[in-house]
Amino acid sequence: MLNSYEPLYLQLADLLRERIIDGTFPAGSPLPSEQALCDEHRQSRMTIRRALAVLRDEGLIMKRRGAPSTVRPRPARKALPLRGEQRLISRMPSRKERIQLDLDPGVPVLEVRHVGGGSDLYAADRVEVLSTI
Repeated sequence: MLNSYEPLYLQLADLLRERIIDGTFPAGSPLPSEQALCDEHRQSRMTIRRALAVLRDEGLIMKRRGAPSTVRPRPARKALPLRGEQRLISRMPSRKERIQLDLDPGVPVLEVRHVGGGSDLYAADRVEVLSTI
């Protein structure tokens, strides 16, 4: 399961990520408690917390104060047509943008820049870019 070439918290994050992807922990479901993960993997609470922080930063789980970590539901994606004269930039949002778009930590934004100036901002996990060239 765990190897000696990578920090333990990253190995644990990999294992939990696989369980999320394969449906062992489906969208919307709570993860086991920190204590249960400590007991199952025989790791310290700090190691568990660091692994969960990796998954939270990747946008795979949500953590709310006083509640267990929960697998983040995948929102439905809508089509975002991109015309040839537009430019697409992927980046992490500012704090203000994160609040405006109601984004969880770890979710990037797509900024569509228009030739004449101006731009539009989209949550990257809510759109599918389509080229209309």
